[in-house]
Amino acid sequence: MNILLLEPNELHGDGTALVADARRDHMVRVLRIVEGQELRAGMLDGMLGTATVLAIGSDGIRVRCTFDQQPSPVHDHLVLAVPRPKVLLRMLEHAAALGFAHVHLLRSWRVEHGHLHSRALDPAAWRTHLLAGLAQAGRTRLPTVRFFERFRSFTEDAMPHLDLPNARFVAHPRAAVPVASLALAADAPFVLALGPDGGWIDLEVATLAEHGFVPVSCGTHPLRTETALAVLAGQLDLLRRQAARRTLPGGA
Repeated sequence: MNILLLEPNELHGDGTALVADARRDHMVRVLRIVEGQELRAGMLDGMLGTATVLAIGSDGIRVRCTFDQQPSPVHDHLVLAVPRPKVLLRMLEHAAALGFAHVHLLRSWRVEHGHLHSRALDPAAWRTHLLAGLAQAGRTRLPTVRFFERFRSFTEDAMPHLDLPNARFVAHPRAAVPVASLALAADAPFVLALGPDGGWIDLEVATLAEHGFVPVSCGTHPLRTETALAVLAGQLDLLRRQAARRTLPGGA
């Protein structure tokens, strides 16, 4: 936990809050806080700032908060074929930490039917892991998560009504275009589509390509979805950072 993430209903009118759940245990046992200590804090879907520890009690930790810093903007979308349940929850945590604003879950051809009846598809389970990802990365924007029971219900019914970025990429190990060869504007949001561990079938790749998704690869060796998410999101964000540096005076 790299920030103390609070929800709006936890903050009292005097700027104080009582932290009395697993966050309290982490603050005491891991962070070893003391009264008067100042922690990084964030308001869910709001500003960043600090929380000063006022009192440590058995019923919770009372803090006084000041939120005065804008968080990093998040605009990116993740299209994710539903992986194994435990992997799904970890990937949602990763997606929140990496700064995705929207996650679109769907069933692709290689998604096992049993995955669709798991508790991992319960929005309450999603939320716990999304919050953990935000607290880890020091972010505050809670990603939206939607589930589509069929690939076609996403591509044909939902996609035309979604405000997806123009920069669209679908991960495919056999793609001829390496991510490193792409050009991405400094402020351009993107949407990344990741299949299950077995990958998208060719028809799914072709269908996504018809909707503007460029098939891309991050190397010659297939990766598990968790690894691919971190690698591809990092590479795409690096392209944006490089573009931003080139726009600065003296940038190269």
